[in-house]
Amino acid sequence: MKEEGLKLIQLIRDGEKKGVSPEEVFTSMRVAGDSSILPCRWLKTELPLLMDNITTLVATSPLSSRPCDAKDAGKEVEPAENQGVVQLSRAEAKQAWLTAGGDTERAARQALRDRLSKVKELSPLGFSDEAPCHEALRQSGGEVRGALALLQRPLLEPFHKHIWSDKPEPPVDIHHPDKQRICRRLLAVYNLPSWGRCELALSLLLEHSATYSLEDVVQAVRESHDREFIRRVLAKECPICLSVFPHSKMQSLTSCQCSVCCGCFQQHFTIAVRDKHIRDMVCPVCWEPDINDPEHLNSYFSTLDIQLRECLEPEVYELFHKKLTEQALIKDPKFLWCCHCSYGFIYDGDQLKVTCFQCRNSFCAQCKKPWESQHAGLSCEQYQSWKRENDPEYQRQGLAGYLRDNGITCPNCRFQYALSKGGCMHFCCSQCRYQFCSGCNNPFHTTCAVDECSVSGLHAHHPRDCLFYLRDWEPSRLQTSLQKNGVAFNTEPPPGTQTGLCGVVEQKDEGGQQPDSDCAAQTQPGHAGLCEKHYREYLVSLINSHSIDPAPLYSSNELLLACRRYKVEDSRREGEDSFTYFSRVLQKLMDEEPLGDKVPRKK
Repeated sequence: MKEEGLKLIQLIRDGEKKGVSPEEVFTSMRVAGDSSILPCRWLKTELPLLMDNITTLVATSPLSSRPCDAKDAGKEVEPAENQGVVQLSRAEAKQAWLTAGGDTERAARQALRDRLSKVKELSPLGFSDEAPCHEALRQSGGEVRGALALLQRPLLEPFHKHIWSDKPEPPVDIHHPDKQRICRRLLAVYNLPSWGRCELALSLLLEHSATYSLEDVVQAVRESHDREFIRRVLAKECPICLSVFPHSKMQSLTSCQCSVCCGCFQQHFTIAVRDKHIRDMVCPVCWEPDINDPEHLNSYFSTLDIQLRECLEPEVYELFHKKLTEQALIKDPKFLWCCHCSYGFIYDGDQLKVTCFQCRNSFCAQCKKPWESQHAGLSCEQYQSWKRENDPEYQRQGLAGYLRDNGITCPNCRFQYALSKGGCMHFCCSQCRYQFCSGCNNPFHTTCAVDECSVSGLHAHHPRDCLFYLRDWEPSRLQTSLQKNGVAFNTEPPPGTQTGLCGVVEQKDEGGQQPDSDCAAQTQPGHAGLCEKHYREYLVSLINSHSIDPAPLYSSNELLLACRRYKVEDSRREGEDSFTYFSRVLQKLMDEEPLGDKVPRKK
């Protein structure tokens, strides 16, 4: 007995290694009897024949010959041809064979009872036709869940076709009398977070004065449940066209808090790209950001690029990128402007003489003056001295020619203008739209970067030797400053110079246009053939070129104003006399706010 038990355990272990259950091992030993064939071998060779035998027995048995419960007992058995046959799967036959302990006939009866019981289990679920139930159970190996899935699949086919079809979803009819149905559709189609949000969306759509679209309301309701907040979100006024749009139809820039409708946004930047400069592509409402701030400008254009890619036409967006590239090229130290035709290009050579690719004229790469053969072998300073001494045309123009040759140079793109600096000191470069002071090259800002600045609006911060301040000084006072520092200056025009009217070229503002024309003001005696305004500019240019500090000639009031302007402490010590006080404050101003190389025009 013990040996038989040990043998059975060993056979069960061998069977488990081969994926055979203990029940199968035990039943196979029971059926095989004293056969020398091992259980695993027997199950592989003999069991399939038994399974076929069981399925045949079930298939040839009348369906009603075995009642499934008490109420079926005693009923008349109908012929098999009326009832049909039951096709078992091998999985069902095997399970019945194990349950019957290997008895084939008993297994057939058990399998048939189990099958009929499962068919009755499927009937209350809506599948009363037995033939499809039998086939589904056969395919699922007798599993009710699997059979149910197979039976439901044809029923779900129309739904699947509807879901995966390319036909658009039928619109939601908000005026449908069944409000519950509308809310269910909103919940299912638009994935709103709750039933209450669906009811809120429907109530907003049904308001008499509402002009909202369904998509706008759904998006707003998905983000908030506050009715008043949603109404504000859905009714934003565009400051350009004054029309009302939902927040989702508005666009804003990263540089400000303004928002405009998508149509105005697209139209504004399309016109700016096609007809204006790259620096005109700012907010159409507040004109931010400040184009003179390079840090803000770089980050602004990087985000603007993403916005314009989505809203501009392809050819307009390509033009925007072209202008952006040109703007970056201007920043290159090797970029040069032609003084003959205003064409710009990158020059990698090391020669002073440069030939423009556009007009084929030559100019100096350093001083940007038209090239003459006399410049060869001479530095720019030596060439300028030679020109003053030997060029009759230059001598005829006198100091007007000097002011023209020492005109305005844009500190941003280095484009040169043969213009005087007098008049309005605010200058806007026509090439790069950079706004700066023509006297000191400091930038003009609308939003000042200086924390302690109290000035609002467009302004610049000028050093004290800038023409912005010194243009109000009398010529005699400017001459005194030059004389104290040993700098010579002209008081009479050179021989042969035209006199009477000032010939300095300047930019004038005429009806919104800014043409370049002669000053034509009356010249004054002792002003070297210039009008008083341009003679002051000439004297100030000498002060600037020789780095002369005008502070020693300040009056007491001018000194105190300068200290307050540059945040220099000017409090008077106890018992300090006026001479000592003003001398100390003057020295403190010059020490704490030296001119040095901080002035942009010296860079």
